[in-house]
Amino acid sequence: MSKVSILMTTYNRAEFLPKAIDSIIFQTFKDWEFVIVDDCSTDNTEEIIKEYIKLGLQIKYVRNEENIGVIKSRNLALSLCSGEYITVLDSDDEWIDKEKLQKQVEFLDKNSDYVLYGGGAIIVNEEGEEKGKIKYAQTDEEIRKKILLSNQFIHSCVMYRRKVADQVGGYGNYGVGEDYDLFLKMGLQGKLTNSSDIFIKYCRQSSGLTWKNRLYSAKNHLQIIRNYKNKYPNYCLALAKAYLRIILAVL
Repeated sequence: MSKVSILMTTYNRAEFLPKAIDSIIFQTFKDWEFVIVDDCSTDNTEEIIKEYIKLGLQIKYVRNEENIGVIKSRNLALSLCSGEYITVLDSDDEWIDKEKLQKQVEFLDKNSDYVLYGGGAIIVNEEGEEKGKIKYAQTDEEIRKKILLSNQFIHSCVMYRRKVADQVGGYGNYGVGEDYDLFLKMGLQGKLTNSSDIFIKYCRQSSGLTWKNRLYSAKNHLQIIRNYKNKYPNYCLALAKAYLRIILAVL
């Protein structure tokens, strides 16, 4: 059994896949398995992944017979993972810190009270142009103060304990924000932290900027935070902010 399971779900991201997978190969930490669930892509995703399998990499590849959506695909991938720790790489992102896995494994090994460890990111568009950087709160105390107001983790940055993720039921059944819900559930089981290091290039898709998607995302955010009343600080403020976000999405 590998120490770390790398979880990826993908759908029609063939143009981004080689950079993503290469960024795994270049990691200094090598005790990993790579679990990929392809949600019935119609491009050449399967061919690209099979070329990497030929290199002898420890890849578990599953292609869905039909498109089942990201949440079911994520939970399917999670069920196939056997590592002590899970780390995520979305197929249009890439890890740019070659010691990302090493740093996270060493921290979690030494700090059994922590369940999830994230980091910072460079934001790029679909053409790879840098648009900014993201760094969130680092300490467990600061993260708890802010996490209902806004998600304090980037999915492709995190590493978390598989047994805890299984214990809380994996990814939530939300159209958007299933990872956010998982982080909140895990935070009820142990401590959370972020590194000050920049771990990834995070691709922000322009297709996610339509008003319909903003409204859908805002409604999902409201639904999620309602489930955590009295479980994290600043609930009332987060609720007000969530309603305001919906109003602004409609305007």
